[in-house]
Amino acid sequence: MFLIFFVGFVCIAMVVMSALAAEIRHENNLLINENEELSGEVETISVKIKSVNSVEHIEKVAKNELGMVYPESSQCVRITDKDAPKENFAAVIRKQAYK
Repeated sequence: MFLIFFVGFVCIAMVVMSALAAEIRHENNLLINENEELSGEVETISVKIKSVNSVEHIEKVAKNELGMVYPESSQCVRITDKDAPKENFAAVIRKQAYK
């Protein structure tokens, strides 16, 4: 009689453990799918950040939305003649930005 109860208990325990393992596998698969979706979003955001931080985009926004322009040589203020650049200041800045 004891052997029958023991075998029954072991069978019930196996069924319960199998159900728990299946539930854990299901939760794990859901987390893996969510992780893949979030990784895709991170990649998309990274691409957007790179495109927005590009010199071309910043220059476009500065010109079109903010009305900014590069200064002419006559618009630059120099403290001494020694500080004056040999080239047009805006050209120097533009050249350094597009290196």
